[in-house]
Amino acid sequence: MFLTLDYWIDRAIYQRMDTSLMQRSAAVGRMLQALGPQALQLLMPEYEPEGHTEFFTVFDQEAGTVALRSPSSAGATLSLGPMQQGTPRYYDVTLPDGHVGRALATRLPMPEGRSKILVVATEREDWNRTERRVHFALLGGIALATLLATGLALYLVRRVVAILERTGVALSSLRADRPMQPLGGDFPHELRPFVDAFNLGLHHLYSAIDRERRFASDVAHELRTPLAEIRTSAESALRDSDPERARRGLRTAIQACSRMQRSVDTLLLVAQLESGQQIPAPDPLDLAALVRELLQCSRQQAMQAGRIPPAIRQDLPASVWIQSDQGILERILSNLLRNAMEYAPAGDVLECCLQRGEAGWVLSITNTAPRLQMADLEHLGKRFWRKDPEGGTVEHAGLGIALVFALAQAIALPLRFSLKDQRLTAVLGPWASLV
Repeated sequence: MFLTLDYWIDRAIYQRMDTSLMQRSAAVGRMLQALGPQALQLLMPEYEPEGHTEFFTVFDQEAGTVALRSPSSAGATLSLGPMQQGTPRYYDVTLPDGHVGRALATRLPMPEGRSKILVVATEREDWNRTERRVHFALLGGIALATLLATGLALYLVRRVVAILERTGVALSSLRADRPMQPLGGDFPHELRPFVDAFNLGLHHLYSAIDRERRFASDVAHELRTPLAEIRTSAESALRDSDPERARRGLRTAIQACSRMQRSVDTLLLVAQLESGQQIPAPDPLDLAALVRELLQCSRQQAMQAGRIPPAIRQDLPASVWIQSDQGILERILSNLLRNAMEYAPAGDVLECCLQRGEAGWVLSITNTAPRLQMADLEHLGKRFWRKDPEGGTVEHAGLGIALVFALAQAIALPLRFSLKDQRLTAVLGPWASLV
């Protein structure tokens, strides 16, 4: 910046000086041509003997001799400068008083037809002093700006370092058993994107830790009862000499193992969905056909288990084409239908209705739930919650509705429960129609 400003300032000073010399050369030439040398002392007092800033010399171009000097020159002659450059030419010169000056050589036509060379010069001391002041001002400004910039940079760096030190102390105190504290509340605006990304990473990390902790707790909670049943049944079978009672004990142990395996599989699936390891893959499917197929399968499973399934009243169109993940949706519907058939009292009627509303297709599954109350609806979907306080059964571990909610959330499917006149209704949808 200093070199650039110095170049432009020097160029402006020289242009101003050269313009002044050209004007003065024209004025002196007109005076000499019109009135002669005697008029210079009367009309241009800066060339009087006492003057020491303005000078001129007139040379005979053909003879190369001095024809006239300004009275201020004290008999000294100005230099002609680099004559090979022609006229007009500007050049630096040493003045008769020994000071540094700037000169201009021009051709001066005379009335008698003989051309002369007019050299006018002016002192540069004032211009040089001005230029030095400008240089000092530039250097001082640059030095001051450098000091200010350095001080500001050190202040900002120190401030950021202090923030990073405090953040480091906060990071060293992070523990998985403590709530996550967002970091970087006092970071400058320029570092906010980094802080937001860092906090997002911490959030993902704490979420993963919470999922792992919840999974471990759920597994420990759910396997405690089956393991106790297995051990008790196995010990009874070993001590019992009656083969029939021993087989019953082993069957009880096998049932407990099956229940334990279903619980672990369900917990693993929920954990995969919550962590994003299982990604939905939506495809076109016929929702009405899928519901009819699952209704038939659920009825057959109930009959195979020795239960009398409830009567089914269905209101389903011939076909309803939607787009969804068929595997996840099938698991949601099968869990809801199996729960409805298993918990419905004898002689109940299960209603399954698929209707089209303003927002799309909505599926409702309704069964009688005489033991449920309105306050119980907020517990539906919580892991291991059961209406019966005695705990899980061979078929139910309190994870079915929790899995349904997790699966519905994975495919962004609205799911809600309502209870009216002891009739529990599960409402799924809406789905946008493809036709």
